[in-house]
Amino acid sequence: MTSPNGTTTDLSLFEGNNATIVWDGPIGNYTLSVQVIDGNNCLSKIISQEIEIIEPGDLIFAPALPGTIICSDLEGGFEGSEPGHSQSIFQIIYAGDVNLVSAKITIKNPDGNFVDADGVVLTDQQNPQVSVENTEEDKVIDLAITDTWENNSDANIHFEIILVSVLTSDQVEILADAATDIIRVITILPKPVIEF
Repeated sequence: MTSPNGTTTDLSLFEGNNATIVWDGPIGNYTLSVQVIDGNNCLSKIISQEIEIIEPGDLIFAPALPGTIICSDLEGGFEGSEPGHSQSIFQIIYAGDVNLVSAKITIKNPDGNFVDADGVVLTDQQNPQVSVENTEEDKVIDLAITDTWENNSDANIHFEIILVSVLTSDQVEILADAATDIIRVITILPKPVIEF
């Protein structure tokens, strides 16, 4: 990684198909480069991702659990991930003094259509905001977005989730600051191809 102080996570310890990295370093721009070794000890090409660490604001759109990169479902709607899961869970966190009542988001599916949290295409594409109620009386909203999707292409496809605003318990609507990290993406990998 360039420079190496963007995270305290020890990147050399990762094995397996995914990794959770805590971006807890100083604000600034970083480049994360990854190369993997498969089960046959073959090296992949190096890929890189630009990372920008910004100052946190009053609204934080936290990363997904268990992850935002998942496997395509199999034909017929069968689970394609191991371990299996059908949702990615995000959190909207408010750093202010009052609780959150709800949040407004937009979700765009891999076909470019706006959908609800279950992946159903919205009939009104001109007004795509979806309201998510807070089930607790606190400053955190858990947001479950379907990641059940069959990817029949040979490339990654994506859901895009954008935080629009929140409503606080004192009935104040706070717009998400577009200059902060308000976009989350669920990436659906293509199906592995095997041959005899």
